[in-house]
Amino acid sequence: MKNIESIFNLIKLKERQQDEKCYFDPIRYFLVQKTPEEEVRQKTIIFLQKKLGIPIERIRVEEPMCHVKKGLRGRADIVVYRDDKQEEALMVIECKAPYIDVDCNIVLDQAIRYQDILNAEYIMLVNGGNAVVYQFKNGKLKEVDQIPSYQELLKSKVKIVKQSKDKPYTFEDIKSKRLQNKFLNMGYIGEDSPEENYEFYLNFLNLLLLKKISSPNILEKIGVIEDCFRGFTFFGNRGGGSYQNWTRLFIAQDYEGKDQVLGISICGTAHTENDPHWGNTIGRTQLNVSITNKETRHHSLQLNLDKFCKFDINTNMIEITHNGAITRGRDGALPKKELLAYVQKRAPELVKDDTIYLGRLDNSRLLEWRNSNVQSFIRSLLRYAVLRDGFRSEYKKSK
Repeated sequence: MKNIESIFNLIKLKERQQDEKCYFDPIRYFLVQKTPEEEVRQKTIIFLQKKLGIPIERIRVEEPMCHVKKGLRGRADIVVYRDDKQEEALMVIECKAPYIDVDCNIVLDQAIRYQDILNAEYIMLVNGGNAVVYQFKNGKLKEVDQIPSYQELLKSKVKIVKQSKDKPYTFEDIKSKRLQNKFLNMGYIGEDSPEENYEFYLNFLNLLLLKKISSPNILEKIGVIEDCFRGFTFFGNRGGGSYQNWTRLFIAQDYEGKDQVLGISICGTAHTENDPHWGNTIGRTQLNVSITNKETRHHSLQLNLDKFCKFDINTNMIEITHNGAITRGRDGALPKKELLAYVQKRAPELVKDDTIYLGRLDNSRLLEWRNSNVQSFIRSLLRYAVLRDGFRSEYKKSK
């Protein structure tokens, strides 16, 4: 990945005025509304010409896929061609607003779809702050070390990034205040979370993001079909915010018995004071369970770990529960009692004293996938998230 913020800051775009502020698009020859994403795209067009040496006549913007094959949908932000006739695609470029991380799997997946249709050799993802280039060769997608010039792209003279293998942290590492503060600064831990909780949060992150599952028996015990390891995901929320972070991904069945992609992640929420949109909010540490399919992608569960983790300082055991609070889109909050009754009927082991009981974890040692308490907790967590979606669906039908 290459930091391009200083380069893009030097590129000045002229604003025009219609009903709203606009930019002149030199490829399509008309004025386009000024938006954060459009600003990135217009600066990218200049960057391609001035820095990479790409002739303007070999650049297309908003290239419709139906031009390649009748019936295909979607438009690639920018396509760079090898020839003046624009018959042989060289690179597909996806431009995103600065607040969207180009490491996000969703952004890459979108570009791969267009790359596959156009049979382009390269993909570039850019958000005005960072840019990353991938080469597709011999059926494999590999990250390019630097952003190559146009001539280097044409001749396939690019240097591939060497992939480093992430090693899980040791228990001594996890106890380190330096490492805990590093993850705090990276946004995995909430600014206002109790410091005594940091060790557990890092222990759990170590399990989710750095430890693979090698045994099919473990997959069965945690209630999933396949471990897809980790991916960088992007999710919005009802309030207009977004969550972009590394997520442990599994294939498992939803409430209808269909295979879906389920994800587990931990992140810190923002601490704000007198913000015009958010007001005053506390920076907490949040556990998310996401469910993604063709129709929708959302967080089924957002659990405040600061609130729902009960620490036993004598045994270092941690009990995780949830109060059953649930929302559904614009409907807002749904009845907690009805959710608890729904879960009680389908998974009675999850309900104790009108509370969702998810499990107990031993934080006196490293969390491992082979630990029975870890398996039980993950199974309960995913099961609960799936049931929440089932309840939302049935509640909607009943109204």
